[in-house]
Amino acid sequence: MSPALGWAAAAALVVGSAAAARLLLSTVTVRGGSMTPALLPGDVLLVLRHRRRARPGRIVVVQRPDRATGWRGPADLSGAAGWYVKRVVAAAGDPVPAWVAGAAPDRSGRVPPGMLVLRGDHPRSEDSKQWGLCPADRMYGVVLLRLRTGGERAAA
Repeated sequence: MSPALGWAAAAALVVGSAAAARLLLSTVTVRGGSMTPALLPGDVLLVLRHRRRARPGRIVVVQRPDRATGWRGPADLSGAAGWYVKRVVAAAGDPVPAWVAGAAPDRSGRVPPGMLVLRGDHPRSEDSKQWGLCPADRMYGVVLLRLRTGGERAAA
């Protein structure tokens, strides 16, 4: 292989890797205090975009529920509806906590397949307390890490 061909292959690999990362990774800036004290307004999060099952304890980014229909309307992951950053409390097969709005859709008292129970860390957060179970297809992705700390924490 000629050196020029080697460099071209390496450049193609770098460009391909960057394109793949762009498809899988995204950044989200926290707005609002629903996840305080864990996350503060202005924190920048690295999000892995995917559809696999989110485990309890993980922080996820989901489509904001519609004020009139909640999460019952069609999924829209374009970002036009806005986003919620929330913690997964229960996933498919886990018991539905008593504080979730509305009764569990099945008699087992467990989260049905394709649904999540979400909660903000702040007590006044809007989450499954008001909106009930969140369809997993509303999930944009799972938070991997905080890339940058927001101004409020940095000033403290």
